[in-house]
Amino acid sequence: VTPPGIRGTEQCRMLLKTAKRSATVAWSPLNNHRGLLACGTVANAIDDSFETTADLEVFTVDFAAGSPNQMTTKGGVVKSQERFHQLAWGGVPVAASGAVPTLSHGILAGGMVDGSIGLWNPAIITKEVEGEALLSSAKKHKGPVRGLDFNIFKPNLLASGATESEILIWDLTAPNTPNVYTPGQATHPVMDITCVAWNPKVEHILASTGSSGTSVVWDLRQKRPVISFTDSATKTSRSALAWNPEIATQVIVASDDDTTPILQMWDLRNAHAPAKTLQGHTRGILGLSWCPNDSSMLLTCGKDSRTLCWNPNDSSIMCELPASANWNFDVRWSPKLPAILSTSSFDGTVQVYSLTDTGNGQSGGAVQAPGWLKRPAGAAFGFGGQLATFAKPPADQPGVRPTVKVHKIVTEPDFLAKADELDTAVTAGALKGFCESKIETCGDADAAEEWRFMHILFESDARRRLMNHVGFNADTISEEVLALKLEDLKLDQAQPSPKKDKKKDKKADKPPEPEKAPEEAPAPP
Repeated sequence: VTPPGIRGTEQCRMLLKTAKRSATVAWSPLNNHRGLLACGTVANAIDDSFETTADLEVFTVDFAAGSPNQMTTKGGVVKSQERFHQLAWGGVPVAASGAVPTLSHGILAGGMVDGSIGLWNPAIITKEVEGEALLSSAKKHKGPVRGLDFNIFKPNLLASGATESEILIWDLTAPNTPNVYTPGQATHPVMDITCVAWNPKVEHILASTGSSGTSVVWDLRQKRPVISFTDSATKTSRSALAWNPEIATQVIVASDDDTTPILQMWDLRNAHAPAKTLQGHTRGILGLSWCPNDSSMLLTCGKDSRTLCWNPNDSSIMCELPASANWNFDVRWSPKLPAILSTSSFDGTVQVYSLTDTGNGQSGGAVQAPGWLKRPAGAAFGFGGQLATFAKPPADQPGVRPTVKVHKIVTEPDFLAKADELDTAVTAGALKGFCESKIETCGDADAAEEWRFMHILFESDARRRLMNHVGFNADTISEEVLALKLEDLKLDQAQPSPKKDKKKDKKADKPPEPEKAPEEAPAPP
């Protein structure tokens, strides 16, 4: 049955690749290795062979036409003593002397069942570098580690969350001997941390949520929690949390309670109540991922074996991926491949999908153009040879805001220089001096005469000077007028009378004709 809010009559069919693994996954955050997907054997699951070991593998997602549907392993398989609750892939850490050359693929971190954190070198797993893949393993938590996230601004920093509200920050500048500290005093009530997430806009802000339904925002500069929020009406367990990739104060949390399988969007500017509630799943939600390339696309998966793509702006469901035979416990957007996502299910499959074909809403595809298809840059011309441009920041520079610049385009430099000179004179009120310079530099006599006329207009007694310039002296004209004699004006000479029209005069002298008497009517017989 198509649930309310889904636009379209069929489910999306955008499956690209599959791997037969019961695994939690992590995409590579590096542009030059963006097609790599790490898989670690998930805890609390067992396959048909009842194998109890744990494996860590890196798969290559090949999008070439004609490539096999099954993902291929790149390199070898690394055995782990414990199974994974969470897997995270961080960028290349920067040491005091610069980037570590042996960590060209970044660092893989695993949150294990026994409370330990394992660190691996993916470059060695993929056979790009020789050596021991395991960098270090440290057991600092008292219980299973379900929350794990790398800081995108500082790949050296890793946050982890476990039982008893325990959150740790790992400094991986030296991954063989990491430095561990807490972001602040543990929160109350004590709960199992299920998810931690760094803010994608502010590097020192971290959020966590857990089984008690309370979510906490931490400030690592102050080393304390700055705000906590919970919905008093639905105090249910929270399974996942994600920040809005564009708005730093918005965060969304998911509930894994079957009675209230909802998503709640919170705006930290008013954390008294959720700003929005999204409903669509019929059972608890287990996984959540907000698209880093388009904030209007949100993925969720849950115990109802469904994976939904939402538009959180209007609370609508854009499309649904094909349902699995068992619970979907994890869903991830690729950070460097727009439109690419992965799902993990307890039926023993990891699948890679694409949302490139947005469709028209009738075939199950998304009904709106995603953000990665929108114009990344643009330009518009204005007056005065000005060009305004805008551009999105590079994908490898998180936190950088889009830029708008105004350029001056010079097509006729001589004309533009003259215009600038005139504009400067107008602004400074020095038009008189401007005209004087033109008179001196003008080589044409006629043009120089024109500039002299313009120069006179800016004099205090411009009217008198202009008359003098054209040869009329006001004092001389007055003396000449007074010197004229009256007879010189010839005012007593008779003026000739205007000629009359003779034809009109003749018509006027002709006597008028007598009027004719009206004829009498004949008498009747």
